[in-house]
Amino acid sequence: MELEKFRTEDKNTYIFKPDDCLDKMLNGLKDGKVKGSTTYNPNLDQCWTWRKQEANIWSGYSNEGKSLFLKQLCLIKALKDNWNFIFCSPEDFPPEEFYDDLIHTLSGMTTDKDYTDRVISEKEYIRCFNLIKNNFIFLYIEPPHNTIKGVLEEFRKICKTQRVDACIIDPLLKFARPKDFSERDDIYAAYIGSICVDFCRQTNTSFHLVMHQTTPQMEAGDVKRYPKPSMYRIKGGGSWSDGFDNILSIWRPNYASDKFDTEVIFSSQKIKKQKLVGIPQDMTMAFDRKSNRYVISKDNLNPIFKFDEF
Repeated sequence: MELEKFRTEDKNTYIFKPDDCLDKMLNGLKDGKVKGSTTYNPNLDQCWTWRKQEANIWSGYSNEGKSLFLKQLCLIKALKDNWNFIFCSPEDFPPEEFYDDLIHTLSGMTTDKDYTDRVISEKEYIRCFNLIKNNFIFLYIEPPHNTIKGVLEEFRKICKTQRVDACIIDPLLKFARPKDFSERDDIYAAYIGSICVDFCRQTNTSFHLVMHQTTPQMEAGDVKRYPKPSMYRIKGGGSWSDGFDNILSIWRPNYASDKFDTEVIFSSQKIKKQKLVGIPQDMTMAFDRKSNRYVISKDNLNPIFKFDEF
């Protein structure tokens, strides 16, 4: 919808009357609602799908793969649907490490020559590089200038010059809180939620914010295990889940007792528009370190995304 013609004398305010919306409403009635688009895994599609103009939080414990899984979702969407992504991800700096990691996943072969098993050739490396080079932008803003508002402003500039389908900020704790802003986490969560949701609505992009969980207490029992991540235990308080459309998590349930255990559980804990995006539920899979890919299970190393078809 063209916003400019609905703007009031206050440049930040828009007024919509029913007649202004009727054409779009009738189009939705005739053609159907805009539903989330596929992840290219039917089981995952039951839990969550890509839908533009929605803001997502990805949460989980430190070093359990939430960022890696999100990157793989982005990679398959770029390869299959030619989606374009912007990442502002300080933990992936320098950017060559970020792109190298994508190539490792795409090829299924290690990019580290010190490994003797399945090392990628330069020819294959360049081939994979050419497949992804037009679909990913890596943005870096030096702290303490890297507030979320500042990052969104840079995202917005890029969106005005080229097509962008999704924007990722990873992780929140690496970004500065505005100077003299309230120290209350609930106020900060409400502020960030409002500007992120507004950003993705106005730019017609899918927005993703990666966050950690609060420090967990080990569950009682003979086997050491941290509890399943919860949208109510996102670091900074439960207010975060109120301000975003979807809350997603990655969990390695046996990681506390066995760092080599590969089981992974993806969970869609909150889906605001369930008829259009998915039903909150879990999906169990595993991670294969050699190929840098998520696979069907510990015993079935077939990847959940078909990277080898490219």
